Amino acid sequence: MAVLLAACGEKPSEERSAEVMQEPAAPNVAVTRTPGVSLTYRYGFRLPPERVASVQEAHAAQCEALTAARCRITGMSYQVHRDRTINGSLVMKLAPDIARDFGKKGVATVSQRGGMLTDASIDSEESGAVIDAAKRDQQAIAEERARIEQQLNRSGLPTAERTQLQDRLAELSDRRQQAVAVRNDAQLKLANTPMTFDYASGQVDPSLNDGPLLGAMKDGWVNVVAGIAVLLMLAISLLPWMVAAAGLALAWLGIRRWLARRQRHDASPPE
Repeated sequence: MAVLLAACGEKPSEERSAEVMQEPAAPNVAVTRTPGVSLTYRYGFRLPPERVASVQEAHAAQCEALTAARCRITGMSYQVHRDRTINGSLVMKLAPDIARDFGKKGVATVSQRGGMLTDASIDSEESGAVIDAAKRDQQAIAEERARIEQQLNRSGLPTAERTQLQDRLAELSDRRQQAVAVRNDAQLKLANTPMTFDYASGQVDPSLNDGPLLGAMKDGWVNVVAGIAVLLMLAISLLPWMVAAAGLALAWLGIRRWLARRQRHDASPPE
């Protein structure tokens, strides 16, 4: 039965061999680098558990080889969970002109080491428009400040009006600082392209040649093994307590028998 199901799930050998020769790679989508648009890249990978750390280290080395001016690592994580699965991440900031090629190289590194790409996304933000809006805001603030300062220089200005104008100047100063902060943040986004690599351990099928039935059988077997592992862990965890409980029960039975014999001996008439 299992052999028949596997045969149904698999594709003809000639078709499968052709797919193996052409393993799926990352979508070759050429995102146009439009001036004023900042991009954010994110890739997800699945690898055999024993290769997650080495691939993460290889990606870090590729970034460091570009020097800090072109690529720098801003974050990293690596966790081994109780169920023996591994997750990790590598967060970098790259020069915008090399980001896409660096991502493709990272995908190739994973494929060469027996892993596969599971997720890829590119998000954009109109940072140039944000910068232009901040500049216009700064210009409007500067013009209003100039008008208020001219009014403050007038002689005979009532105290109440002077106080009101000075309060408005303080508000404009806060707005100017906010506009400068927004402008600087947008400029940083244009100068540095964030890229995140997410790693997860698990079964790898780079050629995607497992049919739905065979894939379901493999996933089911993984669940069976995981369930047995959980039951075994529970049994081992409870075993010492079961042994202790059995020991206490035997000790209690022994004490009761000794007390019963003692009572019979005390109750029997002396010879």
